[in-house]
Amino acid sequence: MVVKTTSAPIRGSRVWYFIQAVDAEIGAEAILPAFQTSGTTTIGGENIDEQTKQGRIILKSTDEHSIELEQYFTPNDPASEVIKDAKISGASVKVWRVVVDESLAVGETPGERTYPAQFGYGLPDELSYDEGEGLVTVSYTLNIVGALKDGLFPLSDEDIAVIDSLYEYQNPGETTGDYNAIETGA
Repeated sequence: MVVKTTSAPIRGSRVWYFIQAVDAEIGAEAILPAFQTSGTTTIGGENIDEQTKQGRIILKSTDEHSIELEQYFTPNDPASEVIKDAKISGASVKVWRVVVDESLAVGETPGERTYPAQFGYGLPDELSYDEGEGLVTVSYTLNIVGALKDGLFPLSDEDIAVIDSLYEYQNPGETTGDYNAIETGA
């Protein structure tokens, strides 16, 4: 028998990573890194590979999962601050990889659904700032303690709309300021 997959591929822009400090208060929100440009999740590890008189033996030895993120550096981005503080202190951070695709959404509650996610505690390996001629980028690798755990990450329709857009529609006179510093006067 042959199995054929007919679903659409997932776009990289629909895989979102969230960060949280390990000492964040209970109930604190996860942080979406600002202007993320790429993310790579590696499910790796070592194998024992030995030759015997009866042939080759290959056995799983270790799990070595990691998440590597790159983003444009933005002053006051709490995600890069969490990573920097963890690297300096030697602490780990909480990290979630979430596939935000409607074909994978779970839940019937209007406006609130969950999406497939992987979670882990990650130790920052190296925090690197690239300060060339263009925009400054920051990249880092989080080495996962143990292995990533599968689960479901809750996101409301409002959360998704906020993340998908830089700003919302507005009528003349409702706000002042540029797109990155909108003021409502309230």
